[in-house]
Amino acid sequence: MSGVVTYVLGQLVLKLAIEPVQEMRKTIAIISHSLIEHANIIQNPGVPPQEVMKETSQHLRRLSSQLHSHLYLVPCFTLTSWLFCLPTRANVLDASTALIGLSNSLYRAKDRIYEQNARRVEKVCDALGIYLAEEDR
Repeated sequence: MSGVVTYVLGQLVLKLAIEPVQEMRKTIAIISHSLIEHANIIQNPGVPPQEVMKETSQHLRRLSSQLHSHLYLVPCFTLTSWLFCLPTRANVLDASTALIGLSNSLYRAKDRIYEQNARRVEKVCDALGIYLAEEDR
């Protein structure tokens, strides 16, 4: 009987706490990858073909939505984020907002938008703990 109880409790912890945390870390890793992969589009808004800008915009918006959803998927987010060294709720919201801003600003090539995009990328990286070299700031 104690083996069954131990197994059930272990599965509960695994499914309710550990898997959502791993999914959030996976989303952060995908965001890191995407910021590098799409840097040429983010830093040169309005220059790439319309199809490429649209695809990148949708991808960034989807990542923002996924990141935001983790606030609700990870149970007791404040405690869990502290235990597993995840970004705080405020940092997740800041990063999500910055990703939406990036998504919206890919079509305009005026008003030095590339500078705002660079600040948004820095904000995402700082909020999520993604390494960004000093020379890239």
